Amino acid sequence: MTGPSVPLTRRRILHLARVLGLGGLGLGGLIAPAIGTARAAPPSPGKWVCTNADCDPYIYDPALGDPVNLADPHHPLPPGLAFEDLPAGWLCPNCGSPKSFFRPSKR
Repeated sequence: MTGPSVPLTRRRILHLARVLGLGGLGLGGLIAPAIGTARAAPPSPGKWVCTNADCDPYIYDPALGDPVNLADPHHPLPPGLAFEDLPAGWLCPNCGSPKSFFRPSKR
């Protein structure tokens, strides 16, 4: 006995990928052609510098993380955390600027 036919929509494909534990595999070859999306650029492993003119400047180094975490002092950010993976509300420890003030460092 079979159930009603369920259309294969983008939302359904993403849900099935999550349920099957395939969310972290990229799925570029499986899902991207089906939904017509481009692949995201790989995260940059380098350091990021705060561009606020009033900042010292602060350089976020993924190898060090952020033990201060002004946005949530009770939850320091561990070493190894890429800049792209910082919480949306993360702030510069020196000046309090949001992530949008940061640019990849050349140092």
